[in-house]
Amino acid sequence: MIRSMTAFARTTGTAKEGRWTVEIRSINHRYFDFSVKLPMALSVLEGRVKDLVNTGIKRGKVTVTVGCDDGESQVRAISLNEELAETYVAIGRKLQKKYGIRNEFTAGDFLRLPGMLSAETEGRDPEKDWKGLEKVVKRALAQALAAKEEEGRKLAKDMIERIGALREAVRKVEESAKGRTDVLFNKLSERIDQLLAEKEKDQDRMNREVAFLAERSDVTEEVVRLKSHLELFEKRLRQDSEAGRELDFLCQELHREVNTIGSKAQLFEISTEVVMMKGEIEKIREQVQNIE
Repeated sequence: MIRSMTAFARTTGTAKEGRWTVEIRSINHRYFDFSVKLPMALSVLEGRVKDLVNTGIKRGKVTVTVGCDDGESQVRAISLNEELAETYVAIGRKLQKKYGIRNEFTAGDFLRLPGMLSAETEGRDPEKDWKGLEKVVKRALAQALAAKEEEGRKLAKDMIERIGALREAVRKVEESAKGRTDVLFNKLSERIDQLLAEKEKDQDRMNREVAFLAERSDVTEEVVRLKSHLELFEKRLRQDSEAGRELDFLCQELHREVNTIGSKAQLFEISTEVVMMKGEIEKIREQVQNIE
């Protein structure tokens, strides 16, 4: 089943190194945008936390907050990476000179840049820290995934109901369009006969032109593609994999076919169904933005 991109989980665990608290928050985002808040003494574990969370969460803006209460100070000293600082300054000056960007960074902004600060800890073993923290992160991740799947089920249920409404609308369009090519051909022929009643006309050429105009109002191909897109859409909703990007593309294709039917429609009944379908597709597309 599909997953929502929105989730929250909070859990705690105890190891020899202390009591861990892990929070995972996920909100909508086009890609996997990760940030983690760790105690300074645990900053070396940032990459491991990111990789572990990414095994379960593939899209969304994800924030992980880690706390550790071991009852004692873990940081002995904090050092500045001066070599990296010089690199940041050089890049800033280059941007300022090339693009005329004003440099309004404060010292606080500068120190928050990745890798600027590192902590020297006393009596800490990152490998031992990770053994305790990994278990708690996995537990929080499992809770977050369960929440995402539960929300995903609700989103899928709503969209499947809307797909059912779209299928019914397509059926009505198909029913209304049956035999319309012949009817339109006859109407156009009668109208042209009236306009050219007193003039010579090339009957064969007129018939070809009228047939061409009547054919352009035929929506059979669009109806077939709509049915195919709806079938694929529902199939992807029921599969247990990432589907957000593909479903967003299918929404575009659905909208394209409905627009074409609307431009070809010669009947009030078809135009009415087109308006309804556009509304349903827009609501489905809004829901798709919440899918991982």
